[in-house]
Amino acid sequence: MNNIKIKLVLLSIISLTVFQTSFGQSCRGFESKCGSAPKYFTSSSLSRAIAMRKARKVIVKQTFYGDREYFVSVCGKSKLGKIHFRLITEDGNETVLYDNAIENFRESQLFVIQNTMNVKIELSAPHYFDDENSECAAILISYNKHE
Repeated sequence: MNNIKIKLVLLSIISLTVFQTSFGQSCRGFESKCGSAPKYFTSSSLSRAIAMRKARKVIVKQTFYGDREYFVSVCGKSKLGKIHFRLITEDGNETVLYDNAIENFRESQLFVIQNTMNVKIELSAPHYFDDENSECAAILISYNKHE
């Protein structure tokens, strides 16, 4: 009798794992759909795909090094609507350095950073109204030594 219960529990766990793998959302590689940086830029390892949900913010922490030019691009599935991104200092003051809402949710921006700073890149989908599902989005970060 105990053998049958153990087999049923194991079968349930395996079935649940297969179901989640088959039907769960994978956004892997979605960052390749974002606008490309100019050719002379190097892609950052912090570029990533993410699953966005209604009323949730995603925070990506990044160190921007001095004397570099940065290219930041965001994108998402059309259901998400326009992606909102803000660049915020992590120096205790939480100064907003850039907010793409000011420019009609522009998807990419170039920044010249003179002094090394830690920043948060805050992403959200303010026009996404689905309470139950998430959709793929991404952020692409590239840099070039500024001369």
